[in-house]
Amino acid sequence: MDMARYAALFQVEAREHLAELDRALLALEEHARRGSGAMATAELVATLFRGVHTIKGMAGSMGYTSVERVAHALESRCEPLRSGDEPLHTDLLVLLFAGTDVLRGAIDDIARGVETPAETIGGVLVRLRRPTPGPESAAVRHLDIRLVDDCPLKGVRAMLVLARLAATGQVRATHPEQARWQDDAFDGVFRVTLASAATEAELEQAARSAGDVAHVQVRSPALATQGVHPVSVPADGPEVLATAAIGAAGTPEAARTVRLDARRLDTLLDLVGELVITRDRLLRAIEALDHPDREVQRAARDAARLVSAMHDEVLQARLLPVGQVFDRFPRLVRDVSRELGKDVSFVMEGRDIELDRSLHDAVGDPILHLLRNALDHGIEDAATRRAAGKPPRGALVLRAVRDRATVVIQVRDDGRGIDRQAVLRRAQQQGLVPGDVAALDDETLLRVVAHPGFSTTRKVTSLSGRGVGVDVVNTRVRALGGQLELESREGVGTVVTLRLPVTLAITRALLVKVAGRTFALPTAHVAEVLEYHESLQAHHVERPAVTIRDEVVPLLALGEHFGLVRSSTDGCGNAGPGTEEHLAVVEAAGRRVALRVDALLAQQDIVVKPLDVVRGAAPWFSGATVLGDGTPALIIDVPSLA
Repeated sequence: MDMARYAALFQVEAREHLAELDRALLALEEHARRGSGAMATAELVATLFRGVHTIKGMAGSMGYTSVERVAHALESRCEPLRSGDEPLHTDLLVLLFAGTDVLRGAIDDIARGVETPAETIGGVLVRLRRPTPGPESAAVRHLDIRLVDDCPLKGVRAMLVLARLAATGQVRATHPEQARWQDDAFDGVFRVTLASAATEAELEQAARSAGDVAHVQVRSPALATQGVHPVSVPADGPEVLATAAIGAAGTPEAARTVRLDARRLDTLLDLVGELVITRDRLLRAIEALDHPDREVQRAARDAARLVSAMHDEVLQARLLPVGQVFDRFPRLVRDVSRELGKDVSFVMEGRDIELDRSLHDAVGDPILHLLRNALDHGIEDAATRRAAGKPPRGALVLRAVRDRATVVIQVRDDGRGIDRQAVLRRAQQQGLVPGDVAALDDETLLRVVAHPGFSTTRKVTSLSGRGVGVDVVNTRVRALGGQLELESREGVGTVVTLRLPVTLAITRALLVKVAGRTFALPTAHVAEVLEYHESLQAHHVERPAVTIRDEVVPLLALGEHFGLVRSSTDGCGNAGPGTEEHLAVVEAAGRRVALRVDALLAQQDIVVKPLDVVRGAAPWFSGATVLGDGTPALIIDVPSLA
């Protein structure tokens, strides 16, 4: 048996189950805070139980003793919750979070090829095996209730009974679930699991006070294992649907999937990229023939069509929902907000938006920095928020949306916002902004806070103060061919936006000629192209501009901007008199600019290659490509020009 192969599979599946455990625990914590329905809580507990049970089984089959021991202890600790013998309470949730953290550490140790020492897991094992102190005076009972046979609107009457019982304690579960009480088939027989300090007589009286109750029997959990209406959720059946319900709007259809080493997808993409280049070379060579054979032309067109279809399929195979990246953050937000003593509501939107796998690996850290900044610097504590007339609970939103060929990821908070005057003073002290500047716009604000080492915080903590957060985010996003944007209103909140390409592999581009050199413009940013005439120039404006259909658009001569000069130009890198020039009107982040180029060459698919640039160099290019004739071309980073 190839144990290395199965070890890698264990790591992948165990981490998927850990993510599921985190989601279930966070949802349980929220249910406990809001006092939500018992049925939803039961489904989440079932999901939690099943997750640790699966990890225990996998670890046992692989011989990972430490992982198996911790998972078994967690499973045993979840059993009273699952059966309804113990109510959910804060102390128990804290213990389950701690046990899950130890389980994660044991799995990480296995990935490093070592077993977690017994003394490391011993403490949490003892705590998991010891009864957790909960509500001192509350005991869990099952109440079997039957309404009178001629009771009208049995579902409504059952809800009244439930309301009377809820006044005596905490409802843990019902069977059948409350949604089925409105069915015509509901016969008025149901069970309520309740944590209450009331006596059996008081509970029976509370149930009968709703009226039309023919029978009430109060049982302790140990005596209620028999009967027609069990409370606990079985180990199969409904739990399968419960798992799919977490973090999803509905129950997804079953999909045929296969696990594949990501390196094979990378290799396949490289090969398809080479095929795209070869396809273009072949078509170019056939076009150059004086009298090409018609069968050869037909075969070349068919081959080009198949290569295009293949590259589209490979790109689709590499796309993964950003939810796979987002799922690691709810637990982080919960832990950091507790460490800071802040009450924060965290919402994720657009989890189904797809992004290339290579970007999944790289975008997590920038989002992590932004979330930590929002929690530490942005959102205030409850007392400060009340004094400012805000709800005591802060709001933090992580959102993804598709915008043409880009994916927009936003981190939004309703905190204090950035103190622009404090940033301005600090920036002037460091010489980043001239002394006569009175205010910072959003663009300049971003440039300042993204400067390496810049920070207005004097105190260094485990979360911030070293001035590396926004700098790291900006550097990483630019390296991915993306753009960072910042909006902030003092006292209202801050929005940080990451604009990323959907894929870094193959994209459609407009090839342009500038001073004898070929450059590529991603067509996702090209709004239109047109011939350039002197009559288009706009007058009485601060910077060069052209008028296009009554719209004044900034004009940028690429030759001059890049510092390229040739003998046949006007000395500014642009074509000389009598030479046709063109404008490529590009758009990024809602801003338009007309790029003045010597010629428009063609549109074609290009294979994007990473471009290593010197730190601090002008961010004009997002990558490079090899054209069909074998010559290289730089890919223009449109957001840096717009």
